[in-house]
This record gives sequence, structure tokens and C-alpha cells, in this order.
Amino acid sequence: MEKTTMKHAISTLLILLLCVASCGAYPLDPGDPAIRASLDYLRDCQKNDGGFGEAGRESSPGTSSWAIMAAVAAGEDPRGWVKDGNSTVDYLRSMNDDILAKGGTVDIARTILTLVAIEEDPRAFCGTDYVAELKSRVKPGGQAGDHVFTTIWTIIALASVGEETDASAAWLASQQNADGGFPWTPGAESDPDDTGAALEALAAASVSRDAAVVQGALAYLKGEQLEDGGFHYGGTSASNSASDAWVIQGIVAAGGNPAGWRAGETSVVDHLVGLQNPDGSFRHTAYVTDNPCGMTASAVPALLGKPYPVTPSETLSLSPATPAPRVAAGHTAPAATPARTPAPAATGRSVTVTDDFGETVTIRGIPQRIVSLAPSNTEILYALGLEDRIVGATDYCNYPPEAAGKPKVGGFSTISIERVLAAEPDLVFAAIGNTEDVVNRLRSLGMTVVSLNPGTSDDVLQDIELVGAATEQEEQAAACVKELRARIQAVTGKTENLTEKPSVAHVIWYDPIWVSGRGTFQDEVIGMAGGTNAFGSVEEWSIIGLEEFLTSDPEYIFVSSGTGMGEGGYDIIYNYFMNEPRMQRLKAVRDGHVYVVDADIISRGGPRIVDALEEVAATLHPDLFGTSAQKTTPAARSPGFGVIPLACALLAVFLLRVKR
Repeated sequence: MEKTTMKHAISTLLILLLCVASCGAYPLDPGDPAIRASLDYLRDCQKNDGGFGEAGRESSPGTSSWAIMAAVAAGEDPRGWVKDGNSTVDYLRSMNDDILAKGGTVDIARTILTLVAIEEDPRAFCGTDYVAELKSRVKPGGQAGDHVFTTIWTIIALASVGEETDASAAWLASQQNADGGFPWTPGAESDPDDTGAALEALAAASVSRDAAVVQGALAYLKGEQLEDGGFHYGGTSASNSASDAWVIQGIVAAGGNPAGWRAGETSVVDHLVGLQNPDGSFRHTAYVTDNPCGMTASAVPALLGKPYPVTPSETLSLSPATPAPRVAAGHTAPAATPARTPAPAATGRSVTVTDDFGETVTIRGIPQRIVSLAPSNTEILYALGLEDRIVGATDYCNYPPEAAGKPKVGGFSTISIERVLAAEPDLVFAAIGNTEDVVNRLRSLGMTVVSLNPGTSDDVLQDIELVGAATEQEEQAAACVKELRARIQAVTGKTENLTEKPSVAHVIWYDPIWVSGRGTFQDEVIGMAGGTNAFGSVEEWSIIGLEEFLTSDPEYIFVSSGTGMGEGGYDIIYNYFMNEPRMQRLKAVRDGHVYVVDADIISRGGPRIVDALEEVAATLHPDLFGTSAQKTTPAARSPGFGVIPLACALLAVFLLRVKR
């Protein structure tokens, strides 16, 4: 044991020494030990089919593309990276049909960038012209796909093969917000990730570095740098390696030197290098190792000073280090807070509960200061009358409406440990999406943490009782559960013996098409509401090709509201189905059976899952419930975070697949 501990300590020290040495100059050299360690880690991520994926998962085209481009950025020839007789190119060839069938706009663009990096012809790869496919998604006004981020990656990809991108670059520039930043979709808030990527696109399109659009984006980024030197993806989320990488590459593309972007003595480059693990991989945040293969593949090109597109012969000259950025007025970075263990209310009460991950947690006293790390947890707390005890919640805790006013402690997978500690909670309710690393870190700092992970409506009811037991609200919990059970029975009592159950699809995104399969809340809701999931054969949330969706031809289609997770100024997915010419072949579209369902009520493991059940059942069987089907015209919704909650939902897909 002592030898193992000593070995780990030495490894950690070596990495730290490498970091110190590396941060002395930017960009890092491909021969730098930190870069070599990263490449060794990426090699370990290669699977037997030649592709790349996280530990415990299969290869994925996305992770494979980023890993391949990272290798090229470091001067490697990834075509020589072979596992079990299969090279990276073999993997790309094997996935060609799948990418075409299921790939969204960004997937096609990313594939072009990957093929360019390994000097394959994207106009004739496996008989496929990816360039023509991507150009077909560019609208007359220059917008590619329906979003800012889809246009960003289209510009970078088309520029890499010499295609004209002036119209798309002009459209992109027109989407710059008043604060200088870029949003993920028109009308959304600015965020550092998309702003960094937008700078890469503008550079790829040969927009002058002195242009107002470029200088405005740089000014926005300077105002978003946090106290630790790193960057976040929006809201009160913690600084992370992915955001660092996008910002660094954006700065370089604009001709700046990110080594000079400092908060105190720490530059964004220092912050990113400081997130490297002893094995060469990169953590997502200071306390979370999540998707390390993907994080490492993103970090390598950034540290080498190579924005996208990455090519084997690419070289860039950087300007001298710019002055340390100043924090914009009104932007407050969280300060580090020492661990505290607040004293519970004066009472001899002590209760022991077992959370959804089998952890036995003892809660002493009656919790008076509660932090919720998931919107579903927050909704349970409000349902039990505990709103006055909530002293911290996530950026996405928005129901009831007053929950949005609670102090924020970060995103979902990027919880700010410092903000949680500063709230001085005597009880924290966590969720699977927060990651095991965050939960363990909070416990190591003396926090009492109960983690919830409901997978069915019965699990939700049990969690309500669990929260009630932990907070001495047993009576309120029992009453809440009794009411919800009665409402569920009122529905299933009418639907469980139906002989005819229409086929139903629930869609959470469209570019590419993501549907809810078996093992999801949505699948259970469809079944209890008297329907049959048209995609009940697929596992959890999955991508479905357009032709496969058309062939399934569901009788009813429910689409998540807003941008797929309840936010946004318009219902993106609904508009897609109603306006996409190919979708007009569907029976559900022809019959007017496409319905918008509030994404929050059908996706969160809280009391409102019963609202979703009642709504879906009434829509499928209005004759049984004395209702008329809801109109297909959705109401406008207020703008807000969009792609971030969607990303959290898709992150949860992978987390669930790994944990189960």
C-alpha cells in the first residue's frame, strides 16, 4: 500500500512539474512531455474496431474525430494507429453509412474536418461526397442548419476544402449579441464555448482580425474569465477544460496569445494544463473526471496553438501576450471557500436513509439549509413545502417560477464546489448528472449528501418519501405520494386493458433525430397512457436515422417544447416536423397528430411526471378522459439557456449507460 501511494505521489509530482515547465511558453511543442502523455492516453482510448471511445463504452464517431484531429495537431499520423488490425481509417469507413443515415449537420461537418486532417478526400470517401451533403444544408441567406453552432462548424468545414463561405460568415456575424458574444442559436444568451468557436469560424472564413465582430467577441471573452483563470460555458457553471479549449483556440484564431489572458497570476493556458491527470488525460472540471478521452482530445490542439481546421502542415504565428483581461462589470467569479460543516438545528434528531445509489447517509438534526443539485430535486422540495430552506440550486431549477430566484451553484455536470460550500448547507440533494466525482468531493469536505436517481414513476414516489424522511416532512411526503398514486391509477385504470394502443414517438431533438426508447420516463409514460412506443426496441435515448423514422411512421408524435429541454423562444423540434418536406409523408403529420409536450414535465424525475402522464393520455384517448386533443400550434416561450440543458440531457444518456 505504501509503495502504491508513493508511486501515485511521484506520478502526480511529475505531472505538476511538467505543467510548470509547459506553462512557461505557449504554444506547447508536440514533443512536450504533457502532450506526449496525452497522446499515450488517447491511444489507450482506441477500441478494437479502430475507433475511439470512453472507458466502458463503444467507439463513437464524435470521440474518434476529435482524437484523430488531436493526433494530427501533434504531428502524428493517426492512420498508423491500429488496434486489433483495425486502423482509424478502417473505423471511419465502417461508420460511413451510419454517419450519413443518422448524422446531423455538425456530424457531417466534423467528418469533413477529420478527413481533411488525415488527407482523405471528403468529396469521394467511400463513394460519398460529404462536401455536397453539407452544402445542401446551407440556406440561401448563409445559415447552415437552424442554429448558430451548426453554421459555425459548417463554415470551418467548408473553408477547409476551399469552398466559399462569405454568405455564411456574414450570417454568423449578424448573430452576434450586444455583449459581443455568440449564442448557440438565434436569440439565446452568449456563452464562451460558442464565442470561441465563432472566432475560429470567422478566421477560417478570412474575416479580418481587426474587424469589429472579432474584436467584440474577444472583449466578451475577456469579461467571462473566472478568478481561477479558466472559462465556463454559461450561467454559474464551473470553469472546465472544454470551455478553456474553445476559448484558447478562438483567441489563437484571432491572432492573440492566450498565455497573456490572466486572472491574477493564472492564465487560461495555466488553468487548462492544471486540469491534466497523472495518466495524461484531462479532467472536465477541477473535481470532475468526465469523458476524459473527449476532454483530452479537445485540450491537445488548444495547447498546441492549433484552432480548427487542423491540417498536418498547419503553422500559426501568435502575437505577443496580451494584457491580463479585466472582469466585465457585473460579472462575479466565485471565490474559493474553505470546507465547513454547519451545525444542524438544535435537536437530538438523527435519521439514517439509503439513497438511490445504495449509500447509507445519517442526517443529524432537522436540515435548515438545503442545496439542490438538480431541477427534479428542487421540484420535490417545493412539493413538500421546503422552499424556505433552499439556499442553493442549479441554473436550470426553474419550477415553480420562484425557484429561479434561488442562489445558483452551477450547471448540472459543472457544479461549482465553491458555491455549494459558500451556501453552508447542512444537507445536499444530488443527482446522477452531477457525477460521482462531485458527490465524493462534497462528502470529503464534510457535506451530507443524498443522491437521487429515479428511473420510473414508482422511483419518483419513493424519492419523495426519501426526501420527506431526510427533512422530517414524512407527513407531507405521504400525502403527496397518496395524491400522485391516485392520479396515476385514475389514468392506468382506464388504459391498461385497451386492446388498441396507437404507436407513439417522443422526440427530444432533430439534428440528428433523438428519440426516447425503452428504459426512459417517456417510454413509461407512453405505455401507461395507453400507447405503444414506436421506438421501444432501442435502448434509452438513441439517434434514429431519417429513413428509419419515416419507415416507422408513428401515429402520434410528441416533441419536447422549446429547444428540447423547455427553453427557447420557439419550439424548434415542432417547427422541424411541420416544415420539413420529407416529414409530410408521416401519418402523424398528415393527421395533425404532432403535439408539443412541456419538456420539463416529461423529462424530470419529479412530481410533475404525473402531469405528463395525464396530458399524454388525454391526447391519445380523449374519449376516455372527456377531453379534446390539444392544438398542435405551440405557444411562444421565453428565451433562455437552450443547448446547455439539451447537452445535459444527452450527457445523462451516457452517464446512465455507464452506471447501469
